[in-house]
This record gives sequence, structure tokens and C-alpha cells, in this order.
Amino acid sequence: MTARSGLMLSLAAGLTLGIASCDRPSGLELIPEAVVSCSTEQPTSDQQGEGTKMLPGRVCGACHRTGGQAANSPWTLSGTVFVDANAPCNTGGAANIGVEVLYSQDDPNGGYRMNEVQPGGSLRTNDAGNFYTAAKFVAPMRIRVFDPNNSTRQVLMNNLVGQDPTTGAVTRVDCNFCHYPGSPNLTGNNGRIYLP
Repeated sequence: MTARSGLMLSLAAGLTLGIASCDRPSGLELIPEAVVSCSTEQPTSDQQGEGTKMLPGRVCGACHRTGGQAANSPWTLSGTVFVDANAPCNTGGAANIGVEVLYSQDDPNGGYRMNEVQPGGSLRTNDAGNFYTAAKFVAPMRIRVFDPNNSTRQVLMNNLVGQDPTTGAVTRVDCNFCHYPGSPNLTGNNGRIYLP
């Protein structure tokens, strides 16, 4: 080995070790919008890792959008269902709860009826209470949250979502952006998504 090739190998090894030792910042440091719904709780290290149980209660679409940190997996609808209105983000998620995306009106051409489930619009929460999808929906849409084991436990959202009221453009739906204790974005049900 020549001195030059030894130097190049040392530089390559040093750069590799330097890159590996730097922590990649999560969306929480880069995008303050992600933590607005859980500003008093620090996520566990497991919750900061990539995966289905990532950052329950935080605003998923802050990163999972075109141009976001997780642009490789942009979602059209995401959120977390909790055990009650004031549940903690890290430990209060409700598993196996149904979330349905419904049509908000009849199709003028007869293709669908109001309150029918849209294609790709039947979701279930995971163990952290998270749900998300990249399916394309007809907006505006209505959301229904229900317990698949108890038909009396369900909530049909009154407000329509997924459409900019001014421009009519379809928008992503970040449920956790509005649904958290003390949220200025809601009136009435001013807490987390949950089933009574």
C-alpha cells in the first residue's frame, strides 16, 4: 500500500465514522408544527424511530407530506385515537379502533352515496393508536371513528375535512393538528380523538 492510498483509506474511514456518529435530527427538532399537539411530553427513543408506532399524538403530516422530511411516504390522512380526551401522547393510544373516511355528499353521477366508505377509507389503529393512509379521497370528506366490537361506541365527525374552504383544493388531513387538549383550532370537542 502506498502512502497516498493509505491516506485516502484513512480519510474515507474518518468520514464514515464521522457520519455514523452524527445523530440525524428527527422531525421534532426540524419542524415545530410536529409537536404542537404534545408540547409537554418528550417521546421515548423507540417512538422516535421509524415505524408504525412512531410519535403517537404528534402531527404526522408535518413530515409525511410532499417536500417534508418523510416525503418518501406522504400521507393524505393521519392521526391517533386515544383512550380519553386528555390522554398522554406516549401511553394513551387506543388499539384496534376503526377509522372510516366517508363521502360527504351523493355523487351527482350516481357513483356513490353520502356516508358510504370511500375506497381505501377503512383503517384500524395500531398498538400506539396511530392510523394513516396515502389513499386518494373525494373531498370534502366525513370521518367516523368506531369500536369494531361495540356498535354503540362511535363518533361521526360533524365538520367536513380535506378541502380548502377558500380555493376548493384537496388538502391533507392531520387529525392531531386540531385534536389535542387546549387546541385553538377546535371549538366544542377540545381534546384528543377518543370514543366515549
